[in-house]
Amino acid sequence: MISLPQLPPPVGPGDRVGVAALSGPVDPVRLEAGLAELRRLGLTPVLADNLLARSANGLFAGEDAERLAAFHRLAAEPDLPAILFARGGYGVPRILPWIDWDLLRRYPRAYVGYSDLTPFLLEVVRRLGLVAFHGPMVAVELARGLVAEEETSFLEALAGLYPLSLPFRSWLRPPREAVSGPLLGGCLSLLTATLGTPWAADLEGALLFWEDVNEPLYRIDRQLTHLRLSDSLGRIAGMIVGHVDAGAVAPEVDWPARVAEGLAGLDFPVAWGMDSGHRQPNRTLPLGLSAWMENDDHRLWLGRG
Repeated sequence: MISLPQLPPPVGPGDRVGVAALSGPVDPVRLEAGLAELRRLGLTPVLADNLLARSANGLFAGEDAERLAAFHRLAAEPDLPAILFARGGYGVPRILPWIDWDLLRRYPRAYVGYSDLTPFLLEVVRRLGLVAFHGPMVAVELARGLVAEEETSFLEALAGLYPLSLPFRSWLRPPREAVSGPLLGGCLSLLTATLGTPWAADLEGALLFWEDVNEPLYRIDRQLTHLRLSDSLGRIAGMIVGHVDAGAVAPEVDWPARVAEGLAGLDFPVAWGMDSGHRQPNRTLPLGLSAWMENDDHRLWLGRG
């Protein structure tokens, strides 16, 4: 990455924000709860017209063309400073080749989501030169109600209140000196799913964040090995690991030890325990923004470096 993306226009109370569905079918009860939470935060939701649609196979919030057209209609509204996604699941990779990036470029705005949205958000960074937000979704975290640290992080991100810092728990491998680079990444399974395609993330010089849950140890190890064999990890500046687990009924795993084992021989610092991703709390991370970590604290600094 040669030049750093710019923050999108700030979003705050009184603004209209879009709610889109590019992935799995959306539960109407959870959707209504999430919309109520947006209104509590002072935001006025504007809904894509496929939010309650369902594809014939039951996997998606409408057929591919339906999801894409509804998203483009929403994105064509000029007075939406943000579009939030209802949920993840699966569906975004199927429509990536047909997203109208010229349309999206016409109206710079914040995009907020994670999980299945990972490749879309990274394309916003790469193609539009805008910071995109790995953060809560309407029918997921907003539906259950944001906990205090999630709400603070979400609102600060939308308002563009950088620089700021977020804590992580420990170092798996501390840096010898301060390290910096654009913050990139997302859900590990989506980072590997796009390898070998035009939508694979360019991670050179980045601080790579990843998270994934309900994945047994062998799958996490396989995905990290896939990134390693593709040389995606060969030129990163550092790594930050978010929520990771094998699910509630899985055997106990010493995740820090196993991840460190899988990364043995790679010479970059690794921070462990950033509270972002599929578990609570899900702090909002600005993908593409300059980031910085020092060896004498356990914080990721955002917007400096």
